[in-house]
Amino acid sequence: MVDIVGIQVNIGLIILLITLGVFIWYSFSIIYHLIRFGIGRGPKIAALVFFIGSIILSSAIIGAYNQINWSELSQYIQNLNRPI
Repeated sequence: MVDIVGIQVNIGLIILLITLGVFIWYSFSIIYHLIRFGIGRGPKIAALVFFIGSIILSSAIIGAYNQINWSELSQYIQNLNRPI
């Protein structure tokens, strides 16, 4: 957490939301173009598979982000910087 003008800001959460927004936009554009300009059923099925995969992947990433113990991770990184 970073204190900016008296407001606590979680930089990791902001980066996660920006990354999630870019991923959602990228997924939407691929799905839209496959459905809109695809001829036949093949591209539409591929778009459905891609959409379901992107939902599963997004859920897995959000779940993994919530499971990280940030204090232990920062302690581990600090221990890596110590001379042997």
